[in-house]
Amino acid sequence: MSEQNATPRRHTVTTTHAGWGAGHPRILATSDHERYVHEIRCDLIHIGSAADSDLELSATDALHARVLHEANDEYVLTMLGDGATSSGRHEVLRTGSHFTAGPWQLIFLRDEYADHGRPYGGRVGGEAGHQRPQEPRPDYSREHPASSLARCAVKHSDQRDGPGQTPDLGRSVLHDATTDSSDASPLTVDVLNDETAGIYEAIVDGATIGGIPYNLVGADRIALLAVSVLPDFRGLGVSMELIRRALDDVRAQGRTVINYCPVVHTFIENNPGYADLIDSDHHRRVAGRARP
Repeated sequence: MSEQNATPRRHTVTTTHAGWGAGHPRILATSDHERYVHEIRCDLIHIGSAADSDLELSATDALHARVLHEANDEYVLTMLGDGATSSGRHEVLRTGSHFTAGPWQLIFLRDEYADHGRPYGGRVGGEAGHQRPQEPRPDYSREHPASSLARCAVKHSDQRDGPGQTPDLGRSVLHDATTDSSDASPLTVDVLNDETAGIYEAIVDGATIGGIPYNLVGADRIALLAVSVLPDFRGLGVSMELIRRALDDVRAQGRTVINYCPVVHTFIENNPGYADLIDSDHHRRVAGRARP
């Protein structure tokens, strides 16, 4: 076919724009002995050990980090104390973004339909891959101008999220059913399913270093949203081990998968024994949007 007769490829426009603050934004905080979920309900939250912290964490700086809900409906982390982050000390948080503060590992979660950085169906190649076109973002600033963004009212000591407020989150260790895997990580990776927080976590030496947040869809499906691993642990097979163990758990539950993550898609392409877990009707709709 000549170039003159070639039909240009059409780009499917997708969107994850939703109402202001939608998608149940939250932070999962984990240390050796404590863990809980902080619901983000205000435009500015302080994270640290100070008595008036919105998210009070022991053994951290008085003000270790801030999360600002900006006028464009993005949640932006600014690290003030020492700690690892997914991409930088000042970064837009995406579903699965990890950061640390003292002995704490923290993961930002927001349901995929409201996370502006993740068009439906994920993006080919993961975070560094092609961003498919989306509809113009709504002008949230008209109703939520920057001048109106304020910190939560200071809470009384018995109202703050902290160790004394820790809910009993159910965590189950996923046992490895595979005896031989060519893509196994050289690290000893434990994978836990936190059903209350809705995330599969990768644990190395007691620290959370990666995760796959998910949503339950009805009684028989799990929507996998994103795979994230802290930078120092990338390239070591952690994400592959995490995905494999999570999919084994989904199979053991008798559920199927709605997949929004291109890394999971690639894993299943390379491990077709898991292909039967994918919700076929939804996969066709997502796959049609998954290529630029």
